[in-house]
Amino acid sequence: MSYRRKPLWRILLDEFRRIEEEMSRIEDEFIRRIKEAEGMRGCITPLHNLYESGDEIIFTADMPGSNKEEIDLRVGENYIRIEAPCKSPIRGERKYLLHVELPVEIDPTSVRARYKDGVLEVVARKRLRGFRIRVE
Repeated sequence: MSYRRKPLWRILLDEFRRIEEEMSRIEDEFIRRIKEAEGMRGCITPLHNLYESGDEIIFTADMPGSNKEEIDLRVGENYIRIEAPCKSPIRGERKYLLHVELPVEIDPTSVRARYKDGVLEVVARKRLRGFRIRVE
């Protein structure tokens, strides 16, 4: 009886597949818990993106069914908070609720926001720390 050892690439491939399955299971559990929490609170956590572009932070949130006059947007140096009613023929009347900690500090006085086609976009300038000193 000859025993043949698996090649290293096969061992690595098997491990990556196992990790992929575990990540998929964790993602499914995470989504299930979010939906469960939304059901208990009666709130919807909107899908959102946050990215940096040069000296700005750009935040977008998908909030279909809202009215821009009813969106309560609050910002601080290190957070964005949104609360707004949502009228949906599928889910009835609920509300969006989201609080996001920012990766960098912003200047709250520089914030611009617009709501168009169900998407809220918030743009803010990063708060600069320190100064560049010219060496003579």
